[in-house]
Amino acid sequence: MTYALYRCRLLSSSLRKGDQPRLDYVMSLNNNNFPANFSRRMRILKTALGCLASMALLASAGSVHAAGSGNLIVNGGGETGLCATDWTAVKTVPGWKVLLGNPTLVCYSVASFSTPSSPAAGNAFIADGPYGDSALMQTVDVSSASSTIDTGAVTYSLSGWLGGYTVYAGQAVVTATFLDASGKVLGNPGELSGVTASARGNANAFIAKSNSGAVPAGTRSIAVQLQFINTSSSTNVGYADNLSLTLSTPVTAPALVAPTSTVPAFDHVFFVMMENTDYSQVIGDTTNAPFINSLAQGGTLLTNYSGVYHPSDENYMAVSGGDTFVNGAIYFPNIKVGASHIGDRLEAIGKTWKAYEQGMGTPCNTKNNVDSYYQPDDAPFINYTNISGNPARCAAHLFDTTQLTADLQASATTPNFSWIAADDNADGEASGNGSANSLQVQDGWLKQTLQPIFASPAWTSQRSLLILTWDESSGSAANHVAGIVYGSQGLTGSGALSTASYNHYSAGRTIESALGLSRLTANDTYAQPINDAFTPNATAATSKLSAAMPNVQQGENIALNFSTTLANTNSSNWIGIYAAGNNPGTNNSTLWQYVATQGGVTSFSTSSLPPGTYTAWYLYNGGYTKLAGPATFVVSQ
Repeated sequence: MTYALYRCRLLSSSLRKGDQPRLDYVMSLNNNNFPANFSRRMRILKTALGCLASMALLASAGSVHAAGSGNLIVNGGGETGLCATDWTAVKTVPGWKVLLGNPTLVCYSVASFSTPSSPAAGNAFIADGPYGDSALMQTVDVSSASSTIDTGAVTYSLSGWLGGYTVYAGQAVVTATFLDASGKVLGNPGELSGVTASARGNANAFIAKSNSGAVPAGTRSIAVQLQFINTSSSTNVGYADNLSLTLSTPVTAPALVAPTSTVPAFDHVFFVMMENTDYSQVIGDTTNAPFINSLAQGGTLLTNYSGVYHPSDENYMAVSGGDTFVNGAIYFPNIKVGASHIGDRLEAIGKTWKAYEQGMGTPCNTKNNVDSYYQPDDAPFINYTNISGNPARCAAHLFDTTQLTADLQASATTPNFSWIAADDNADGEASGNGSANSLQVQDGWLKQTLQPIFASPAWTSQRSLLILTWDESSGSAANHVAGIVYGSQGLTGSGALSTASYNHYSAGRTIESALGLSRLTANDTYAQPINDAFTPNATAATSKLSAAMPNVQQGENIALNFSTTLANTNSSNWIGIYAAGNNPGTNNSTLWQYVATQGGVTSFSTSSLPPGTYTAWYLYNGGYTKLAGPATFVVSQ
């Protein structure tokens, strides 16, 4: 507050009820004709009233208000990042941590939308993504205002635009949960919701929503959760934009920063992307894919990893170039991208790279005259114009997989980065898309190709990393695929499980971090690097269960992360939700579901749960043997 305003308020506080008649007369006088013999009291009253009038005028213009914070939500409008002009593409949402699903940014230009008149719509909004219900979160540290908050006088204001697509029921729910220093939920959360299809008039529309209330004393952080519900696995039918959270006391607004990488430096990175196989098809099938599952048990298994597109090529581009770039089922030679790629970044700092493709024959051969299953774009680099348009450069970097055997003979001849691609039969596509035969073919090719890498000087005497994944699922609506991180020199976890949400942008960001490369786009810059695959962050696959969200509104989904040792995996392992004070084996669960995989994230609708505190338990083989728990969460009205 300025000194002038402070003095004004002091003067105003001296007004008494009996002064009003005098003030009416005072205000009728012109300042230049102010009577010299007016009492000091009248002079003070006139000054005070003038102050009040000025303050009211300024306040009406928005110039005077109680000192407060700026918007504490980072990228609440989705304006930072690359928005999609293709409904089926996943883009990174900078500033937000993904808890569930595959949320994305969508450009307003993809369709016509009805929006509120203020603030400006901008270029993009946040959407649920192409694979159904999703959820994001960011946690705001407000501990710098703790002394003021603890008086109980601080208020919050939560606002934003919520929207959806025509008659679809998908909608966004925003929840601001107040947490103490230990993460315990305090008081009642702030919530924005209710923009159903009927509320939107069954139109493509956003509606402005707002809420306000008191910040509970003891609050040290606020978890802001954006969840998309009732999407029925439809593509981008729930939206949010212009999200804002402010407090009535000053708090430094957080800055948008890229997620911190703790990926160690590596001398060599080998990247392999197979094809068209669901996570559930390959992981755990030790009969048809014993080698693949041995890698999962010897490295870190990414249980919550997904592709970013259907079909294939855009997934390759996401890893190599940080974006999907094109829309639809487009393949070589029709993909012509002029953007930079990971090869450019490597050459810029004097590091080497090659792509090895089964069936290529001579370097940079783009004809399938050697192997009928060979496709030039199974490695993505031929899709970049600075490779396809430069025959000499292309021939210097794109080779048949037979060249890999020669290059592995010495560390000096092993590239710093290798993209290794099977042909369309060995990669699992033409051989059956995740069928038993497909898995056997994939497993055999991977064993034959990777074992020489593990025996090479680059692996045994230097720091080397393998990332194995699949481009897309064959049938999973969530595009859920397996990811395995496997390394030398004890740098990656052994027998570890990760339940964090990752996708192909995360793989690209991890490769960049491992080799010291600069970023390519906002997608890889703000993607979460796969930090928990590397020691000491990687943890053995002991049984674990945690609630990804501390508080949900009734009707939202509660996301639970779970994992267990591979030895304890059973198709009848299950998660049960119990009312506070109830326990497995003693009381009945309120909700339950089987979780047959080694780990990942699962969700329950809370529509049938009355408001209150609940615990979740992870239980073994259809019985009441506790693998992990309790994981506590709150359902609010």
